[in-house]
Amino acid sequence: MVDSLIEVGERLFDSERFDSARLSWTTALDRNGSNGDQAAAARLLGWLGLVAWQQGDLEPARAFARRSLAGGIESARPHLVLGLVALGDDNREAISHFDSAAAAARAERDTAMIARAMGGIGLGHAYLGELAQAREYQRSQRTLAHRIGNPRLEGNGVLNEAMIDILQGDPRPAIARIDTARSLYRSGHYAVGEQHALGQLATAYELTGEDHLVLETLDSALAIDRRLGLKEQEADELRLLGGAHLRLGDYRRALEHYEAAATRMRSGRFEANLAAVLRGQAQVHLRIGNRAKAGRAIDEALRLDTEAKEPAGRLEDLLLMADIADRERGRAAASAKLDEARALARTIGTRDAAVAVLLADMSLADRSNDARAVLRSAAAGRALMTDRDDWRALGFAARAHARLGSLDSALSVGRRAVAAIEHVRAGLATDALRANYVADRASVYADLVLALLRAGRSGEAFAVADGARSRGLLERLAESRGSSKAPAADLMASERLLRRIDSLMQRIRETDRTRTPERAGEAAPDNALLAVELATARGEYEGLVTRAAQRTPRVVGVLGLDRVSVDEVRSALESDQALVQYLITSDQLLTFVVTRDSLRVLRAAVSPQTLTERTRLVSDLWGGPGKDWRLGLPAARALYALLIGSARRAGALAGIRRLVVVPQGILAQVPFAALQDETTDRFLVQDFGVTQVPSARAFTALKQAQAARPAAAVPGMGLAPFPAELPATTAELTGIRAAFPGTEIRIGPDATEGAVRRGLEQPGFVHLASHGVLNARNPLFSGMELAHSIGESGGDGRLEAHEILGLRIQSWLVFFSGCETGAVREWTDDPVWGTADLTLAQAVLAAGAENVIMTLWRIDDAGAAAFAEQFYRNLRRERLDDALAAAQRATMADPRFASPYYWASYVLSGTGVAPAR
Repeated sequence: MVDSLIEVGERLFDSERFDSARLSWTTALDRNGSNGDQAAAARLLGWLGLVAWQQGDLEPARAFARRSLAGGIESARPHLVLGLVALGDDNREAISHFDSAAAAARAERDTAMIARAMGGIGLGHAYLGELAQAREYQRSQRTLAHRIGNPRLEGNGVLNEAMIDILQGDPRPAIARIDTARSLYRSGHYAVGEQHALGQLATAYELTGEDHLVLETLDSALAIDRRLGLKEQEADELRLLGGAHLRLGDYRRALEHYEAAATRMRSGRFEANLAAVLRGQAQVHLRIGNRAKAGRAIDEALRLDTEAKEPAGRLEDLLLMADIADRERGRAAASAKLDEARALARTIGTRDAAVAVLLADMSLADRSNDARAVLRSAAAGRALMTDRDDWRALGFAARAHARLGSLDSALSVGRRAVAAIEHVRAGLATDALRANYVADRASVYADLVLALLRAGRSGEAFAVADGARSRGLLERLAESRGSSKAPAADLMASERLLRRIDSLMQRIRETDRTRTPERAGEAAPDNALLAVELATARGEYEGLVTRAAQRTPRVVGVLGLDRVSVDEVRSALESDQALVQYLITSDQLLTFVVTRDSLRVLRAAVSPQTLTERTRLVSDLWGGPGKDWRLGLPAARALYALLIGSARRAGALAGIRRLVVVPQGILAQVPFAALQDETTDRFLVQDFGVTQVPSARAFTALKQAQAARPAAAVPGMGLAPFPAELPATTAELTGIRAAFPGTEIRIGPDATEGAVRRGLEQPGFVHLASHGVLNARNPLFSGMELAHSIGESGGDGRLEAHEILGLRIQSWLVFFSGCETGAVREWTDDPVWGTADLTLAQAVLAAGAENVIMTLWRIDDAGAAAFAEQFYRNLRRERLDDALAAAQRATMADPRFASPYYWASYVLSGTGVAPAR
């Protein structure tokens, strides 16, 4: 009976039904008893150790193996298990165990086990940096496996050799070997091998710079991990996902993946790659300005890499330490770490190690303005650099040429750097990834713009500056109607996650909370554990959406994806309009002013930190009703002088009545309407109507789309789902219907998510007066609250950004009269990084709306109602941008609402014009 159970377990293990195999062997061990067959007991313990290791339970795996050997019966399998457990922790010990496994296997004449042991020895040498020896052992494994016709083991040998290629910095031959390994695994029906191969493939794509393929590959690997219960592999896939998001500039998502990976590794005691996770966390913290956290993480990473004798990891640790030392104490302080890293790189002897040191040299030299040192490193690394390194090396070199006055070289190299960034950007399938990727590399665009201006190429400079911002709206406008749908598996997974999120939200809603008189929703739940669980589930959903998009990218047409020209913008502008576009550099603000007959470029010397501080100060002082609003005037005047005053003084806005503002980063959070001219004490909105667009190319594309639209009836739909909590919303809708009698009004339980979806699919306007929810951690879950409707499709009581992006909005105007519908909460002091998150209003515009009115901060119920009534009265006789400006002027003239808190928060984004009636 025991032998029968052992054989059943082996068949189950081979078919990758690990839980069932474990149960079969545990049952057999119980039946064998303490006085049973000792050989059978040793065999069972060895198998139990192997299945425990396979599922990431390292301590039980080690215990089973030691019990097997303690019985006095020498066997290969427990030695193999002990070697596998020791890999990455103590690689010399691992090699010793694999040697013992090989010796026992030879005595047992078990060729398959000999092959496994050879592969293990090779892995140990690879982790120690002894790559030539490692390759020999992997080839021995492959030869033995091929001889006995075992495609799984043969695939392991091929895959492990691909890993050695990767360690040597040669991804292309690695990718070819991985393809061979995957073919072998498929022929052997080996999903675990396929999972390992996908993980290695993701690492190879990382080396080639194809991060869009990294995301796609890791998603497939994660699906296998979770299906088979491979906890250690899942943790490592999360680590790799963190690295991919780090390289793409998506720091929040990178931290989430790294934290999830670290939690799983520490709890499961499989810490072979924990140092890499800590190193990734350190890089994120360093980029967002938290040097203390970065230092603690990298100190622990170096300790772990030193204990494990991981030379490649130690090299990365030392280079990051040098970077931190340079930022804190200067270049001299970084020299010791850099010299140690340089010596270690020579010992490692791989291309990757040499490139890493050269890029660190260039970074430190660039920071200390040593242009010649930058170019020396660039010349030394020219033959070593790959596509992955190009944009960084080229960016440093372009800046160095500019500093030395070599303008032609600066332009040539700068264009190549931007082209390298655009190449990667084009392969990213979601707006959020593209926006973060470019925001993280905005300095490369800024350097090229500055060089072009020095060369007198202001038109090209304008076009490059416009490229340094999100193109999500453009790509939505250009998207083919024949886009492919997500695979069924993705849809099922997303539905499961959304149901889980809805359940958590319902439990939170059941907790008592107190609403404010402002139109803000989702107060912090009393149950902190529920809040964490909800945020985690939302993060998982966002990750699923991102990875699914990479596998099923939208089919994009030709409209609007090329660079915009100044002539195109001029032809799209009206005679009294000017487009004002901003670009933030390291020490100045560039303002491009385009009118029907001119392009002017103005410069203001200002640090990015100053821009950030002034913008935040204005929002802090005017974002609530409780403070003396006049305290915000000095900051508003200072911003006016920087953003508008210089253009007016230069005569660039003579004869202009309407501004189309193209902000960058933090400037999208500036309440332009309330900026004040200190010479006249007039607010900007008293002289100009203001519209915002995400880019100049988006402006021209929106104008083209508007021209193609048929005439539309103006009346639309007004919704107020919470008249008891927000009593002014009922009067608000009454005022709208008085202005536009055909408006469909839905109040209370009739104001459902299904109703607003139907309204958005019609060509009229949609006005939703409700609680707005800004979700800083999971921006795709920012939304507007609605009435619950049981049984109605889309009846969960919330219209969220991720749902809006899936709509085909036909409305010419969407007015979300709720709190912070156009706001973001930056998570770094840099004015560009961390401000690329999608806002609720941007989602509406991207989904097809021609215009959207959004709010930058929380709004008061009564004040919002008065403002909306005034706006719609104006809209009967004025164009859209003028109607908004007039409503702002009328509101500020009302003593009850004179504070900018009541009127400056409203921002119009889009064409600024209603369709023909």
